[in-house]
Amino acid sequence: MRVPHTPPSSLTLIACALISIPSVHAADAATEQEALPIHLVADQAEVKQGQYAYAEGNVDMTQGTLRAESDWVKYNLVSGQLHAGNRVKITQNGDVLIGKRVDLAVDDQVGEMESPEYTMSMGVARGTGETLYFEGKDRYRIKQGNFTTCPANNNDWYVHARELNLDYVEGVGDAWHGWFEFQGVPVFYYPWLDFPLDDNRKTGLLFPTFGYSSNNGFEYSQSFYWDIAPNYDATITPSWRGKRGLMLGGEFRYLEGNYAGKIRAEGIEDKDRETERNRYSLLFQHQQRLTERLWLGIDYQQVSDDNYFDDFGNSLEASSRTTLPREAVLAYTGDWWNSSLRWKTFQTLQSTGNPVTPPYDLAPQLSFNAAKDIGSIAKANLAADASNFQQDNAVSGWRSWARPSISIPYRNAYSFITPQLSVDATRYQLGKLNTTEEQTIDRVLPVASLDSGLFFEREARFAGQDYIQTLEPRIYYLYTPYKDQSAIPLFDTAEADLSWSRLFMENRFSGHDRINDANDLTIALTTRFIDSAEGLELLQLGVGQRIYLSEPKVTLTGNSTSETSADTLFTLSSNIGSFRGSYDLQYNFQNSLTQRASVNVAWTPETYKVLNLRYLRQRSNDEEQITLSGQWPIWNNWYAVGMSSYSLQDHSGLESLAGLEYNAGCWGLRLAAQRYPTDKGDYNVNFFAVLEFSGLGGVGSNPLSQIQRSIPNYADTIRPSPLRTR
Repeated sequence: MRVPHTPPSSLTLIACALISIPSVHAADAATEQEALPIHLVADQAEVKQGQYAYAEGNVDMTQGTLRAESDWVKYNLVSGQLHAGNRVKITQNGDVLIGKRVDLAVDDQVGEMESPEYTMSMGVARGTGETLYFEGKDRYRIKQGNFTTCPANNNDWYVHARELNLDYVEGVGDAWHGWFEFQGVPVFYYPWLDFPLDDNRKTGLLFPTFGYSSNNGFEYSQSFYWDIAPNYDATITPSWRGKRGLMLGGEFRYLEGNYAGKIRAEGIEDKDRETERNRYSLLFQHQQRLTERLWLGIDYQQVSDDNYFDDFGNSLEASSRTTLPREAVLAYTGDWWNSSLRWKTFQTLQSTGNPVTPPYDLAPQLSFNAAKDIGSIAKANLAADASNFQQDNAVSGWRSWARPSISIPYRNAYSFITPQLSVDATRYQLGKLNTTEEQTIDRVLPVASLDSGLFFEREARFAGQDYIQTLEPRIYYLYTPYKDQSAIPLFDTAEADLSWSRLFMENRFSGHDRINDANDLTIALTTRFIDSAEGLELLQLGVGQRIYLSEPKVTLTGNSTSETSADTLFTLSSNIGSFRGSYDLQYNFQNSLTQRASVNVAWTPETYKVLNLRYLRQRSNDEEQITLSGQWPIWNNWYAVGMSSYSLQDHSGLESLAGLEYNAGCWGLRLAAQRYPTDKGDYNVNFFAVLEFSGLGGVGSNPLSQIQRSIPNYADTIRPSPLRTR
């Protein structure tokens, strides 16, 4: 049996502890060990040449990092048989093996140890047994053994086995007739299980998971992992959902030298009890390098219906998905150019409460990009694209464009200046729609820009600390003449949110269906405070504004605007002590309006202590949200975790999560509840509970991924102590 999401060697029962036995080491390491001289100290010793060697009384033998202590030891020089008794202790690299008696044929590695007790990895794991049998080099059998990662004098849990076989040559082990004990109570019995002894994968059952959600009721799943080959594997997962029935899922992964991918599918057996219909999801992803420069990518996803992720997703992000891609890409990379051929369609998931406009299919799209230096002073670039946009009951057709440009960048230690000139030539070949006839639209626009900046710095001292302060002014001028574009359809274009980087870009629209007219000057100023000793940026402040020297006219709808001033951007980020923060503001002084504001603050005074605050205001989509999240110790190794997101605009809760975590050292408990809205207008509630055992795995439904996604800077409170891997 293997444990999901942990190294394969984590479930080794008492076997894992036997890594401490010196002879378990790899052949090369063993050879090096045998080549080292042996030092022997004892109260008395006797050697009979050609027959035996005998030592008695506080026998202490060392060889490299190996140390063996016993009351007496006898070695037959003829047969190679070693006997040590009354008390035997073997120590190496922090691992300790203790027994009453050892009989061992050294050359064949065959023998036994009576009443073994062992600890490994500096005391991380320990256990006992009745008898340890050496059955050849790197092969062992243990009779009546147990294993735990709890420290000495802590017996919270044990794994017991009547017989345990360990084969480090093949890297596999198995246990027979055992049981798991927690808090002194036997929890479950197993007749047989197998497990890997190294980092290799191993066929077998994974630990079961279970939970509860308001959509599906009680959920239970049991996965089987199939190690088909070193480069192929599969996971088969039947699961029971109380309100819906039996779901069967599987994933097949493959990896070759030039290609890799996975196929994943799941579906409800017979029919979903709630909807009385078949429910399923499919995913196929493949990447392949056909030649040194040519590669292929495929991504195909499909679900049975619009509400699939509402019913079977586990987060607001999943339930908010509106499109699934079906895409194939063939790309070629040259020395100074690259091109790609793409065919992309979508499955659109519609919501009755919030209808979605389907995106255009690309059937196909051909792209080309090139960049080449001209001598030592100029750079030439060419971007080109030809795309066939198709959508039912909408204007469709080809859009082809090419954009050659040339720039002359100059930069030194304290300044830069980059003039650039480009020409954008676009052609639309639109098909017939209803009463609209086929038509061709051409658009050619020159674009000129000049980007420049300076860098200043000075030494500063504040509160006994030395800093370097920078001052970075930047001026960007852009000119693009006006051209009426109201007859051009919108295939993939929207007005992009203003950001610091977009202040210095040539087009304020995403996509290529609109090119803004511009006679603009952008002025920006940035200052940074840097720790002189560590070189860390502690504080950054920036302000920037685009000034319209003439009125912009191009919009998405084709109507002229009346604005002659643009928004001002303010940005602040800090990294001081245990505080991390950022603040971004987009403000229009002319209208006294905040267009966009975001605040992110995190306080992490120490590990396992974090409080986060996030605020977002965005006027373009009438959104205003506040999110609080955190992790904090509350009492005696108990930790609270939580996240709550609230819409100030709608006066309603969005996603929320609350949970408790307990760390007992060698085991831990996670409890969590999650609530988020669905596109159907209701809420989905999930409950998680998992009991985790260090070095062994966990039983239940683990909310760790949901906690990590919801709480920035979260630190895992139940990280298992690592066991040595082979």
